[in-house]
This record gives sequence, structure tokens and C-alpha cells, in this order.
Amino acid sequence: MREFAEPYRRGWRESVQVRELLYDGTSEFQHIQVLDTVPFGRMLVLDDACQTSEVEEYIYHEMLVHVPMMAHPDPQRALVIGGGDGGALRRVLEYPVEKATMVEIDGEVVRVSREFLLGIAGDAFEHPNTELIIGDGVKYLRETREHFDVILVDSTDPVGPAVELFNEEFYRNAKRAIGANGIIVTQSGSPLVMLDELIDAVERMRGIFPIVKTYLCGVPIYPGVLWSFTAASNTVDPSAADPAQIAARLRAHGKPTGWYTPEIHRAAFALPNFLAAALGMQTPDDPTALPVPISGE
Repeated sequence: MREFAEPYRRGWRESVQVRELLYDGTSEFQHIQVLDTVPFGRMLVLDDACQTSEVEEYIYHEMLVHVPMMAHPDPQRALVIGGGDGGALRRVLEYPVEKATMVEIDGEVVRVSREFLLGIAGDAFEHPNTELIIGDGVKYLRETREHFDVILVDSTDPVGPAVELFNEEFYRNAKRAIGANGIIVTQSGSPLVMLDELIDAVERMRGIFPIVKTYLCGVPIYPGVLWSFTAASNTVDPSAADPAQIAARLRAHGKPTGWYTPEIHRAAFALPNFLAAALGMQTPDDPTALPVPISGE
């Protein structure tokens, strides 16, 4: 039985035992693999970076989707940028949305996921309220005149085809597309081994949106395990969502969750001291403020 390990990320590396290589191909944009792993079942790997797996995908996808969808009072139109495995799209469609648009740059990721990872997407790609666009999400957001209640950036890390999803122009176009009451959430990397990227993303978003909040969860297949998302809005503070209302809406839409709860929604926004300090959320004279132990260098 062989092992798969990502390249070192600032000294961090983890490996999984692999039963079988189910798919190995190269698209116009990236190297695509599907592995049958011992701990996590089938796993999607893009350019040697683990993206999602059958066993633990619900953690990442529930936190990416449910936090903004529950923070918004009535999400009717959602946009997923990236997310070719279909896991985020599937969670969006658990809500009574009028339309869920997904823009994925690499059609091969969608094709491979539909063939080998159907447990992640379910029937999301065939849902009547789904609009699937194979194209550049940056270009789409720049040119679209549609408005969305929620935008979800389910991308790879800011390298290769995903790098433009983290710049100021993209966030300005997102601000226009969500209007007054919408929310955008992007995965923003590990605070432990990708802190510089997280700080850069937060600072760019703060230059454009009046409300920017980072929240956390643990994703076992990602570098550093501790993972962040950053939400931004013109008017909606996602950290202030009422747990009682979240519980009522969870009961109403009737879909069980494996990770997300009303209590986890609120707790996810409670940042550890080192991260609050790194993101400028503590004053210098705060007696609880600590120096950042991991600089990201």
C-alpha cells in the first residue's frame, strides 16, 4: 500500500495511505487525480494539493455555505465560484433558492467529480435550479449584471488559475454584485502555515467592504488542519446571527448537518489571540494580546 503526501508547505506535510489511484489526468489548467485513501475514502487532488474527500468533505462545505446562507435573512440567488466537486453547490441547494449559479474554470474537474465523486455532489449538477457555467469566474463576475445574495469562493489556494480570485478588482466586482445586503465568503487558508495569505486577503477586503469577519474550523486534509474563511458584506455581520433563528431555519430546510450547528456558527468567529493580533483586532495595550507565534515566513 503506497502513500500520498502533498509537497511541504512551510515545513508542514501530511500523508495518507492510498489503496488505489482511480484517475490520473491533466486538463488545460492542472493535474487532476482521484485517490481511494484509507482514512478518507475517495479524495480529489489538484496539482498535488488535496481538495476534498468523501469522508470529511461535509466539514468544509457546511462551514463555507451555511454560515453566509444562515446570516442572510432570505437568500434566493447564490453564486459559487470554483467548487468543481459540487459539494458547495449541493449545500446551497438545500435552501429554497430561486437560482444557484456555479462558475468553474476547469470543466475536467466537474467531469471527473461527476464520474468518481458522486457522493459529494449528489444530484446538484442536475438540479433544475442549477446554472453550471464552465468559464473564468473572475471574468464572469467582472461582466455579469446579475445580483446575488451570497457569493461563495470555493477555490484552490492563490496560485495558478485561482490567483485572481484574491485581488482587489475581484472583491470590487463582488461588492457590486452582492448589492446592499449580500455576503461574500472565501476560503482564506490556514492561519498556522498560510498566515501571510490570510492577512493579505483580509486587508484587501477591508479596503472595500465595511464588514469583514474571519471564522475558523478544522479540516483534516488541509495544511495545518486549522482552516479559515473570511466573510464580507456591506451591511450584514455574519457573526451576529441569532442561534435561535438558525436552529429554526435548520429545522425548516430539513437537511441534517454533520458539523454545522447554531452554536458552532457563533463560536467559529471567536478567534485565538495570536490570530486576532495578526488581523489587527487587538489594541497594543490589550493585556491579553500576545505576539504572533507563527509569522508565516
